Amino acid sequence: MAHNSRWPKLAAASARFGLPVAVVDLETTGGNFQQDRITEVAIMRFEQGKAKRYEWLVNPQQPISPFIENLTGINDAMVADAPCFQQLAPSLLPLLRGALLIAHNSRFDHTFLRNEFQRAGIPFSAPALCTVQLSRRLYPQFHKHNLDSIIERFQISAEQRHRAMTDVLALCDFLEHSLQEKNSTDWENQCRALMNPKMLPTWLPDALAQQLYALPDSEGVLVWLDTFGQAQAVEAHNRAYSETASLLHSKKVPPYMQSAASVRFLPALGSLHTLWLKAQAMQEYRIMPSESLRTFSTVHFAPDEHGALQARIVPLKNGSRPVRPYGFFLHKKAAKRALSEWAHTHQLCPDTLNILPTNHAKGVPCPVQAVGQCNGACQTADGISRQNERIRELAVLLPVADWGHAHAIEITESNPVSGNSLTFTCAGGALSLPDGSWYFDETLPGILKSKFKQGREAVRIIA
Repeated sequence: MAHNSRWPKLAAASARFGLPVAVVDLETTGGNFQQDRITEVAIMRFEQGKAKRYEWLVNPQQPISPFIENLTGINDAMVADAPCFQQLAPSLLPLLRGALLIAHNSRFDHTFLRNEFQRAGIPFSAPALCTVQLSRRLYPQFHKHNLDSIIERFQISAEQRHRAMTDVLALCDFLEHSLQEKNSTDWENQCRALMNPKMLPTWLPDALAQQLYALPDSEGVLVWLDTFGQAQAVEAHNRAYSETASLLHSKKVPPYMQSAASVRFLPALGSLHTLWLKAQAMQEYRIMPSESLRTFSTVHFAPDEHGALQARIVPLKNGSRPVRPYGFFLHKKAAKRALSEWAHTHQLCPDTLNILPTNHAKGVPCPVQAVGQCNGACQTADGISRQNERIRELAVLLPVADWGHAHAIEITESNPVSGNSLTFTCAGGALSLPDGSWYFDETLPGILKSKFKQGREAVRIIA
């Protein structure tokens, strides 16, 4: 049944967006995004100037509480024979993917849909417009912008509130009224400014746009490929679709986006898993790491002309390395102080390590020897050999900034929706990769610091 005669201005405005528009409302068993489930879906889909309605009851596969039953009128008996979301997903996805999703408090509907599609094994996101925010922007003189207030303000007929299609029809009526009262160009501009996530720009090739609209709004790695299938960039994302759409609307769109022909997406369970996947993708596609915007330090040991291992404080750069870093420091001054304390604790010769203060005169016995704690045997071939062996053994005990006394840790990341989990090893401030190499990224310290704040459930100290 066509409904464009009821909302002619909304149908016309929807056509100007260049995407189908889906006005959506959901009923659920509650407000917990991970634990609660959808019980009803209603959509009014506008496409090419026409409108069509869709609605389903959904079996949430969990009991409906008396409170929700009283609120929505939906009870266990009504949904007992309804399809579960996984059965409904193949019919629902074509109506929502690549469409502009409009909802009252769109974050609620968008998140529930995203999680339900994820449980069904389908990545999902969509550009979204919140009519709460639109009402505030268009009618700032009013204090309340909940749906009941809007229904009362515009004298919209809504006999059975908190049923999905009733609320969808009320939203469509509100949008039609607002278009009658406001300049259509201003109305459209306000909508575009408020979209979160945003629509993709129209200059993208159709095939690429379809791939990007199929991205989830969750963590993972996006590989940008040119027309020859060669990778141009590998990017880590917390919210893949949202962040990509935002970058494509920025004043300086990255060159790899402008020339891309396709993308490959690697979904992740969390921020650490995302970096783990990014590191391997960069190795696979031979992408050079970006330069660090901030300089961190680590310690490198290299032999002098006599074969004695000397400590050198060097920048810890983005990218993979064959061995784990020895210590991680926010700046060189902290590294120098830590090196001195480490050598003193383990009775290592500061002279052969070349970590004596710069004002220490040449030829003068080192402070350790001067106070009688060393007989100078560390300068002999046997002494150098013994110290080198101890340095290799003890280097892993150099401190890591913000880790306390931990030197190596295990971190488990889990996805509360899918139930999947993975455990990762970090040492010396770097992330262990499957091939035995170690990866550092300037975002890693912040990620690990946040994991430590989560407590023992997130981080297990192993050394």
